[in-house]
Amino acid sequence: MGPGHLEQAVIVVDGRVLGGAATGIQRVARGLLDAVPQLEHRVLAPRGTSDPRVDRVLPVAHPRLWEQVVLPAAAGTRTVLSLANTAPLLARHSAVFVHDLAPLREPAWFVPRMRFYARAVASAARRAELVLVPSAAVAAELADVLGVRGAVVVRPAVTGAPSSPAEVVRVRASLRLDRPYAVLVGWGDRRKDVATALAAHRLVRDRVPHDLVLVGDAHPNLAPVPRPADATVRVVGRLPDADLAAVLTGAEVLLHPSVYEGFGLPPLEAWAHGTPALVADVPAVREATYDLAPVLPVGDVAAWADALEAALLTRLPVPSPVAWRWRDAGAVLVTALG
Repeated sequence: MGPGHLEQAVIVVDGRVLGGAATGIQRVARGLLDAVPQLEHRVLAPRGTSDPRVDRVLPVAHPRLWEQVVLPAAAGTRTVLSLANTAPLLARHSAVFVHDLAPLREPAWFVPRMRFYARAVASAARRAELVLVPSAAVAAELADVLGVRGAVVVRPAVTGAPSSPAEVVRVRASLRLDRPYAVLVGWGDRRKDVATALAAHRLVRDRVPHDLVLVGDAHPNLAPVPRPADATVRVVGRLPDADLAAVLTGAEVLLHPSVYEGFGLPPLEAWAHGTPALVADVPAVREATYDLAPVLPVGDVAAWADALEAALLTRLPVPSPVAWRWRDAGAVLVTALG
């Protein structure tokens, strides 16, 4: 798309977030962009980004150079909307979505080079004219840790419905999931506390035979997490959306023992697919789940084992939270951008 089209843009969106695997941040960005057709905006992205939402590719490969120099130069006086924690510091006007403060809270969760990223998140939040967050918990953290007040909460939404029985059978067969199972999404991130889930599973597996299914894999920005070597633990890696939906639908329960979150999508995704969830007592997760999920102490293996055993023996109810759609989130975003 040529420069003339960019001249008409009111909001310039940093499209770097649209590249790569569909993590939680990417899902939120895509959901928001799809929900704001009424917002006059243009999505700019670096070379190599393949996404139908991108209006124009600016051919500079280095991501930081692209974000900090090329993007603000292209935006000129227009507001730059960044949906993935960092933003161009040279932009004349900027809005940034800060999903959490994990890199500042606990650097050990990340590889050493992410210390620069932590500083970039802090700088972006302090310099932005508008800061967006997924939860009131993150807004409070921004005020306490960085002195940034007035962040606008744009609660993410979740889409999806239970997969058909035939689809569940197909995916379970392809992944060789022959027994009842609990599922944990994002195990390769230390924040998810897979260690507690593994320990609880091992206490229960002999009394109630089942497998623990771990979705996700290592990420180059995250400190490594040892890959479990256990016949009753199935590491299935990253899954296509349709396969993930079937795995969630077929699970007896989702485990979400995270020690820290900015929101907490997996329990809501489990509910959307008809599966109950056990969650850790973390402020953002309680907020995300409307305090409707069974809440367990962070890192308390005995408590998680007892709850897991109960969930395997008796199907837990699946809450029906207040409907919140991407169009609702999009309306909040549009209002915030003014």
